[in-house]
Amino acid sequence: MTHGRRTLPRLLGAALAGSLAVTAGGLATPAFAAGPGRTNANSDQREVFSLPPGTLALPGGPTGFLTRHPEGSGYAYTWVGHDGTRTPMPGGSYAASAGTDLVVRIGDTTRTVIDMASGAEVATYDGLPATGTYRTMHHQGTSLVVTGFQDVRVLSKDAQGGTVDRTVAGIPAGAQVVGASVSGPEDFLVQYSVTKDGVTVDALAVVDVASASVVETYAPQGRPGGRSMTLSRTHLVWVEQGDDRRARLAVAVRGASGVTRTDLPGFDDAARTALRITGDRLVYVRLGAATRWTVGTFDRPVSVPLSNPAETTVLPLAHTAFLAPATDGSLLVSGGTIDGGEGLYRVTHGAGGALPTVSQVATTGVPTVLTVLADSPPATGTVDFDRAAGKLSTVWKLSRSNARVSLKLTHTSTGRSALVKGMVTTTDDTELRADWKGLLATKYPAHAGAYTWTMRAEPANGIGPAVERTGSFSLTRAPRPHDYDGNGSPDVLSRSPGGVLSSYDLGQLRQLRYGESETETRIGGGWKTYDRITTTGNTGGTAAPDLVARDRAGVLWWYAGKGDGTFATRSRVGGGWNTYTKLTGGSDVTGDGRNDLLAADKAGVLWLYPGTGDPAAPFAARERVGGGWGDYNLVSATGDLGGATAGDLVARDRAGVLWLYLAKGDGTFAPRTRIGGGWNTYDEVIGVGDLDGDGRNDLVAQGARYQASAYLYVYRGTGRWRTPLQPADQLERWLNWHDVY
Repeated sequence: MTHGRRTLPRLLGAALAGSLAVTAGGLATPAFAAGPGRTNANSDQREVFSLPPGTLALPGGPTGFLTRHPEGSGYAYTWVGHDGTRTPMPGGSYAASAGTDLVVRIGDTTRTVIDMASGAEVATYDGLPATGTYRTMHHQGTSLVVTGFQDVRVLSKDAQGGTVDRTVAGIPAGAQVVGASVSGPEDFLVQYSVTKDGVTVDALAVVDVASASVVETYAPQGRPGGRSMTLSRTHLVWVEQGDDRRARLAVAVRGASGVTRTDLPGFDDAARTALRITGDRLVYVRLGAATRWTVGTFDRPVSVPLSNPAETTVLPLAHTAFLAPATDGSLLVSGGTIDGGEGLYRVTHGAGGALPTVSQVATTGVPTVLTVLADSPPATGTVDFDRAAGKLSTVWKLSRSNARVSLKLTHTSTGRSALVKGMVTTTDDTELRADWKGLLATKYPAHAGAYTWTMRAEPANGIGPAVERTGSFSLTRAPRPHDYDGNGSPDVLSRSPGGVLSSYDLGQLRQLRYGESETETRIGGGWKTYDRITTTGNTGGTAAPDLVARDRAGVLWWYAGKGDGTFATRSRVGGGWNTYTKLTGGSDVTGDGRNDLLAADKAGVLWLYPGTGDPAAPFAARERVGGGWGDYNLVSATGDLGGATAGDLVARDRAGVLWLYLAKGDGTFAPRTRIGGGWNTYDEVIGVGDLDGDGRNDLVAQGARYQASAYLYVYRGTGRWRTPLQPADQLERWLNWHDVY
């Protein structure tokens, strides 16, 4: 042994008194004021002192107790007097000796015992194995308890300072040592098992440190629950599980025969459950609830009288990180309460079986309830969704990671909403991000307009209330061809056999899977009166696309789109339009920035009606494009399909071949280019603009009506005039028996 003496400041103090009232009829609400250094009204006016965040109270003695808190990549240790005085320990690791003012500095092969009351180094052990079969189990006064898993040894100092190494007598040879528990310097409890003739028997033994011998033994019924055991001068308590897998709390009076057993329904975590005796009561709790992702039966500390363990009282602590015995018979609890926050609390037993009281000793200044430390709302004011690249993000910095975060956004006028789950960022597990990618209920692309949002963080462990933040914003979207409801995604219009006109969002239809239902936006009835309906894009000067409809008398009517899925009252364009066999719109073939209308008459002449942008007269007088269009049974304006700036046409001949006509931008077209054959399987071919957001216009084709194969097919554009379309993608939804535009 090496001797040395280093004086540390002597710490003087006394245990704090006071309590939170607990009654048999229920628990009083803890009434802690906020902030460090406050006075607890129930603690004889002693102030609650401050400690660093994450502080854990280890066992102590008459003048104070050892603590540790995270610092850098390790821990910092501090001796804390009962009056709050703090003495930082020099760098390294330390352990406490329960019931004493002794602290042990832990080296690779040494243990140095320091008396914090005097500051003196009172014992040093050299030459301990750094690795190997033996490990230190406990520090008891100036003695060390070590185990080789098949024996237990006590290392002590003799009067001359030499090391005395004794094997504990009374533990059978070949025993497998499982664990130990200590509450003071005089004795400790060992759990071991012995296997004989293939049968394993568990036992508990009380070891006297002074004599290094077993002085009491107990036989559990079934396997004891790991570290879930404790002892005092009067009692032993342990948790055991029998062959029926049911957990029981076993209480034994030391020096007397008989064990009282009480069922523990829901007990499932012996390794994390701590038991401590205070006076004539027992406190037990599952440690670590603050960081747990589930709510457990024993997550809050429970106090029971040792004489009747079935009589339970839940203590007013939200969670417990550690239970440390104090020399006055009380317990120091590292944990938190809803009102008092994180810190240290003292549980003091009452005389004559009275319920224990709980008082706050110290605060770390950290709230126990889930708290938002910093947040970034998804949006405020007016948001251009296209400039935001079709995504809104919010980030919550929380006080702890075990929280479930969601972001709900609701479109005010339609009531459609989206619920986005928060995801942990790559840098910090308490920073959660929720990204909204512009989809509402059932994968519906988001509309422009007013929105409200609610961010909610819910503690997964059930400790404290959920936290919410709310707000609102207005979303704008750039106008797009064939987008009638202003959500940035093209629509197809559908007329039922009964004359009801509806719209279906292609952005949603593309994402639906088998068994999912599309969303129908009903526009209105009465559309059966028309024999031809043509979507034209923006022809009236507003941002929203319009349409024209021809009645059976040959009168053409113009419907201005409002951009919300509805249309203004119709306006009469003129009569005589029944001379035309084909109508199509949606392409700017003149290059003036306004969409035009094209019509082929019965003689096969194609006529151009230039768009004016004037809602009073949306089309100018017609201009002849050319003849020969009677060879086609379908003509459709597609916008820019071939990579030039003007809007193009596609035309299908009677053999089913589809041809591309590239617009020159002056109202005329270049010679046709063959796209491909087999297009006579479709009833409609519609230019819908850019469906997939790649900057190139696409086509949608409808399979033959009144057939089971009347699916919708998407042909994505390539932007190349020789091969303008990619192979078709079939959508999971079809609209058979409907006319589609």
